[in-house]
Amino acid sequence: MLEVLGVDSESETVYAALLSSPPAVPDDLARTTGLSPTRVRVALRRLQSSGLVNRRPGRPVSYVAIDPEVALDGLLLTRQEQLRRARLRAGEFTEQFRRLAATRDPAALVEVVTGADAVRRRCSQAIRGARHEVCAFDKPPYHSGGELDPNEPELEFLARGGTVRALYDADGISKPGRLNVLRMWAAAGEQARVLHDVPTKMALVDDRLAILPLLPGSGPDPSPSFVVLHRSAVLDALSALFEALWAAALPLQLGSVHGTDRNGLSSDDQLLVNLLAAGLTDEAIARQVNISYRTLQRRLRALMDRAHAHTRFQLGIHATANGWVKGGGVWEQGCNSSRE
Repeated sequence: MLEVLGVDSESETVYAALLSSPPAVPDDLARTTGLSPTRVRVALRRLQSSGLVNRRPGRPVSYVAIDPEVALDGLLLTRQEQLRRARLRAGEFTEQFRRLAATRDPAALVEVVTGADAVRRRCSQAIRGARHEVCAFDKPPYHSGGELDPNEPELEFLARGGTVRALYDADGISKPGRLNVLRMWAAAGEQARVLHDVPTKMALVDDRLAILPLLPGSGPDPSPSFVVLHRSAVLDALSALFEALWAAALPLQLGSVHGTDRNGLSSDDQLLVNLLAAGLTDEAIARQVNISYRTLQRRLRALMDRAHAHTRFQLGIHATANGWVKGGGVWEQGCNSSRE
């Protein structure tokens, strides 16, 4: 926990032991912490140099912890000053880069990254450098085992207060195991919407760069090469495209975890309605919620009876008018893509 202040885990363990005991000798601390006497002595030297412990005079040599309110505040202030200077230096580098960018060959505004591993590394690097917002188009095909796995850089970005908006292709949502991943992202704070046909994969990081495939994927495999676009008119156009499609897309709601909503819909029915609105076929919905096709049809018929609807289209009108889904402008896509 204190590693951010330059205190390694073993030193933190020794410091915690000292806080809960009177002045202690290294051998006693070794028994308390389970560390060897040699490692305890190394940790004590580090703690002393960081101003967290004092060595008491006399024999045997003993150590006492310094009040953490005083000692840790001092380390925090030191680290804050280091970060302030680093930000100033980073700002100088950024300004220098922008001045040079105006004189660079336009080809330097584009990077080409080839290979699944290289693409993942470049995406991770870009997201870890994000400051405010990451916007994404999510569309098949996927790298095997790639997009369905938790993306640690994005989770870290959300955890530190960043905004992530993801526009999902309806076909991508229907992939096996996808629903659990989307729920995880929603719990982490991702804002999600769904569109019947997302034009391409893409990640937009702040207003600084975009990452997208160089070519369409071939069959089940994504493009082996991606391009990274830096600040340019092309980047502005891609940002405008994302905003236009985001405004037209349907919010992706995965239903309440427990109980019923204000309309009296159970959590299972909320999920069913929203997956229908998202454009999933009946077969895909049955797979996602782990029920048989026959059971799905029975539940769907019950919803239509409740809405006094004879067709999917009428069900969509009722769901939109009564708040079962939000922004029903693309419900027709979901109805038309499912079997009548």
